[in-house]
Amino acid sequence: MKKHIITVILTALFLSTNTFAQSKGQITGTVVDSESGETLIGVNVVIDGTIKGTATDIDGNYTIRNVDAGTYDIKVSYLSYATQLITGVKVGEGETVKLDIALQPETELLEEIVVTAEVVLNNEAGLLRQRQKSLAFSDAISAETISKSGAGDAAGALKKVVGASVVGGKYVFIRGLGDRYTSSHLNGLELPSADPNKKAFQLDIFPSSLLENITTIKTFTPDKPGNFSGGLVDVNTKDFPETMMFQLSASTTYLTGTTFEDVLQGESTSTDWLGYGDGSRELSDFVIGYLDDPAHDNFPSARGARRDSLAADTLDRLSNAFTGNFEPVEQRAILNQGYGISFGNKSTLFGREFGYIASLNYGNAYSSYRNGVNAGYLLNSTVDAAQGLDPIFTYSDRRGTRSVDVGGLLNVAYKLSDLHKIKATLIATRNGAQTGRYLAGFDDELSTNDGATAHNRVVDYVERSLFSTQFGGKHSFPALNNTIVEWKSAFSKNTQDEPNRRLAITESFDRELAGKDSTFYGFPNGFPYPTRFYRTLTEQSVNAALDITVPFKSFTGSKGSIKFGAYINQAERTFREDAFDFQSEISNLLRDPNVRGDLDAFFSYSGITEVTESGRYYFGVVPLEISDIRNNYDGTRDITATYAMIELPVIDRLKLITGVRMEMAEITLVTQDSTLEKGQLNDTDYLPSVSLVYSLADNMNLRSAYTKTLARPNFRELAPYVTVNFSGGFQEAGNLDLQRTLITNYDLRWEWFMRPGEVLAVSGFYKDFEKPIETVIDLESGDGDAITYMNVPTGQVLGLELEAKKNLGFISDAMKYFAVSANLSLINSKVDIPEEEYMVIQSRDSSASRTRPLFGQSDYIANFDVSYENPENGFAASLNFNTFGDRLAAVSYGATPNIYERSYGTLDFLTTKQFGDHFELSFSIRNILDPDIVQSQEFKGKEFVNSSYKIGRAIKFGVKYRL
Repeated sequence: MKKHIITVILTALFLSTNTFAQSKGQITGTVVDSESGETLIGVNVVIDGTIKGTATDIDGNYTIRNVDAGTYDIKVSYLSYATQLITGVKVGEGETVKLDIALQPETELLEEIVVTAEVVLNNEAGLLRQRQKSLAFSDAISAETISKSGAGDAAGALKKVVGASVVGGKYVFIRGLGDRYTSSHLNGLELPSADPNKKAFQLDIFPSSLLENITTIKTFTPDKPGNFSGGLVDVNTKDFPETMMFQLSASTTYLTGTTFEDVLQGESTSTDWLGYGDGSRELSDFVIGYLDDPAHDNFPSARGARRDSLAADTLDRLSNAFTGNFEPVEQRAILNQGYGISFGNKSTLFGREFGYIASLNYGNAYSSYRNGVNAGYLLNSTVDAAQGLDPIFTYSDRRGTRSVDVGGLLNVAYKLSDLHKIKATLIATRNGAQTGRYLAGFDDELSTNDGATAHNRVVDYVERSLFSTQFGGKHSFPALNNTIVEWKSAFSKNTQDEPNRRLAITESFDRELAGKDSTFYGFPNGFPYPTRFYRTLTEQSVNAALDITVPFKSFTGSKGSIKFGAYINQAERTFREDAFDFQSEISNLLRDPNVRGDLDAFFSYSGITEVTESGRYYFGVVPLEISDIRNNYDGTRDITATYAMIELPVIDRLKLITGVRMEMAEITLVTQDSTLEKGQLNDTDYLPSVSLVYSLADNMNLRSAYTKTLARPNFRELAPYVTVNFSGGFQEAGNLDLQRTLITNYDLRWEWFMRPGEVLAVSGFYKDFEKPIETVIDLESGDGDAITYMNVPTGQVLGLELEAKKNLGFISDAMKYFAVSANLSLINSKVDIPEEEYMVIQSRDSSASRTRPLFGQSDYIANFDVSYENPENGFAASLNFNTFGDRLAAVSYGATPNIYERSYGTLDFLTTKQFGDHFELSFSIRNILDPDIVQSQEFKGKEFVNSSYKIGRAIKFGVKYRL
């Protein structure tokens, strides 16, 4: 059977390759209105002097097939537009030529416009032209640019966007604003995050071969959801591949400090390499069955089971039903690996065009650090009296992670006719990450043993999955003045399972015993005993949108449009946690010569250790359920929106885009603790948008915009659920009283599109925040050193953006393959400190400021890129530098200084080489500078480091094979 399957696959690939290699070529592209940037339906595109041609479809796309190799002139004509003749279009054997065309509206001078193909054949120029005609402030990157840059995926490419920074290689923040103020969309619909505690989507799952482009919108228009202020990132996949495509890719990465080193991990299972465990980490059926029995409030106690054989047997089985070591283990890290396959084609189905494109990606990556620092500090006196901050804890920190990512995407599109198209997109991702962590050092809450050292262990495994399906259609109705109707819908399901998260802290101290130095071990007083957590989270969401666009001709004679529609977003989340700690019935078991602080040896004494002749049972380590019902919660989110907007040419070269969006949002969160009130947001917001675009010249715009947007808290920020990163660390809990943030935005931009593919732009923006949300560490209220979230009264952001993209061919012909691009954002932000908190601060610092920077906001962001691309020999290289200013990472409630993530720069070098039509090799060195990643507090000129680590330099080799 396997032999037959392999034969079929090889035959299909052979036939596809032969088809692809036929001598006939084709010309394909999109036709748009040169003034509005809108696609045009029904445009005639023919090879001049022949009858071979076609008409554009509902998306303004066209394809002229079966074109013999040669050089042609292409004539483009459309009612009410000047006919255009594009000369010198060269088509090679089997080649697909991409030819995007901008038609000029007809004037009194009805002469034919002639342009050369060299001017038209530039994908990046086409995107800049799209940006030039965009209704909103936007930036766009083509898939071609992504591929040439060596980025290979959407997240890496977005580093080139003005004001963008990429966090963790996956999450994109715009204008320095954090995750809360960025929204990620796929083909126009909001994407749920695979990480349920983050809003931003992991954009690294989209390979460049599947992308049409990525657009970043920085100003709100009413046809977009209003929940962003930094930017909206819209990833657009290809509907109909220009030709049959098939690509295999493989890469391997050497990470300094990790690869071929011993890295801390938890125990592995046989299926971890697939992104999910084999079930051995899960809570055992016996424990689940026991707890589900209404007759059992908790496990039998050791005292109660001493002379009860049934209870003793049950407690023994329960004690030994938990698997997994508490001590992290060392594993040798292999080279990081990545593999991908993507394919697509278009054909006919029932006489109509049918397109499909799909990809499957796999990654297995290790990361680690050895010499990290983790610390907490507190100001215990007034500012004038204190010489420094007092440590709460100071640990050396060692951590290792193995992360496996599997992702797939399928996009299918079908043309019911040239005026009607439907499509479907499916995304499936899975991530499995196991972590081992060991921290050792001082904690001021340890026992009274002077000089005691705390030993913290974390062993964790987290599985995340996302399954999302999208359906949509686009329909044009010529009888209704070419009205366009677009509809989209999506169903998504996120899960996060955290089976058997283990946290444990012990202490050791040296003492003299019988004239000899000895080391003693124990559990510190006031700290949790070794604890296991079993957590599950499920979230399901439904999105749907309807957009109707009605074109009209304004009183100026130029094209305008009215657009209106509706939108819904509904989500339900369920979170459950079971927790157990483990205590020893044997006094000072950790000091036993056979244990000596080793937790795995400690747990070898689980359950019954002795049964006397009189029938008395003695126990070693036994479990106790400590689950907190307030940590179990259910949440719902229901957002309904309607909008209307108009694009109106006011006078020659001046365009008004205005409208309003109404969003009704109801968010509810209820815990199983009936003593707690439910968290609830119930808001109706009207979000206006007014934009003006003035064309100073055909290639120069002046834009201005006034908009209102918002940001809502996520479920995690509302939930009172308490978690810690390690025993004795800061507790994190949500806030049921959080409210949404309202933002008023003012934007101004001047942009000059100097030549195709080149731009010079200057932008200014001002944002006024009402009730922005901050992450706060409360060290002074006595509530357990908790991290939580709170609204502050107001905040403001003022920013300036500078952008330039320039080919260096103007210097000399030898420099024509070089290009530079740079962008710089300068940002000033502040929020007003709440009066209650300010009084606490002033009690210790009489000169304290009433403001602080906005949470997560850098004061500058800079990106610089120099690239070389020679299409004649297929060689390309680029050097990229990215940096940002200090940004507020956590607010310390009271007078203790706030924690900042300190500025650092990253330098990446990437190069690719094409070998013929099918092979490409790539080489890159990322994070060349390998800076320390530091969070710290500053007091009286001294720096107090809260965390510090290095991620290492990544040296990567890759190969791609294309048909």
